[in-house]
Amino acid sequence: MTEHKMFKPNTLQLAVYLLSATLFLSSCRRDNSEETTNDPTPTEDLDIQIRALLENASPNGAVGFFKMPSSNDYSAIPQDPMNPLNAYKVQLGQMLFHETRLAGHPMDNSAMYTYSCASCHHAPAGFQAGIAQGLGEGGWGYGSYGEGRHRNPIAAYDDDTYLDVQPIRTPSAMNGAYQKNQLWNGQFGATNLNVGTEASWTAGTPKETNFLGFEGLETQAIAGMGVHRLACDTYVSSIIQHIIICSIKHSLPCRKTNAYLKRQWA
Repeated sequence: MTEHKMFKPNTLQLAVYLLSATLFLSSCRRDNSEETTNDPTPTEDLDIQIRALLENASPNGAVGFFKMPSSNDYSAIPQDPMNPLNAYKVQLGQMLFHETRLAGHPMDNSAMYTYSCASCHHAPAGFQAGIAQGLGEGGWGYGSYGEGRHRNPIAAYDDDTYLDVQPIRTPSAMNGAYQKNQLWNGQFGATNLNVGTEASWTAGTPKETNFLGFEGLETQAIAGMGVHRLACDTYVSSIIQHIIICSIKHSLPCRKTNAYLKRQWA
């Protein structure tokens, strides 16, 4: 029977083996790293394609053209020359957007002061309704982003005539300054694409509001007061008047106007 002796490498040989293995593994990692760097991932490839499309669509060939200005950079935000932006109007709008006191013309008195612009334009839902059709008067509840709003169970709203329900999905109220004509069909706004369509601004309909000459954002807001049974009563008017006076007398609206609003809305 032949006896086999186990090979025992000396220290030098072990060092050589380990060095070779280390160099080999390092080479593998370097090659893989180079492949990852040189070959874009599917996400990176999509980013490249989107950037190229934006650059191609930009009037100046730069992606920066599509960057939104800061919310308080009023000079950079598109606006109707007939209604220039300022901090006071923004502050007033933020209040009135959520103010149920504007709900002054409901078809059923039980709904008086129970709905607002925000009833159909929830901020967490991208300023949309959060449901297929927005519910103004006759709606009940909200949920986290409007998904919990439903028909009020009282008897009056068994009749759809009393229900202010939108016939189609509520458009987003976000970034409306960039829409010269508003609503899905673009019917609101006296400028841009609606120039020359005056014959269709039928008297007695919301489109008649276009004759005021405003762009879409202002026109739809004014028309919406009637369509959605809102009213600016004496109480609300007095607050608006005070804010306008503040905007003339004071350089900043914060302390004096905010204190007044807190007292009035308490």
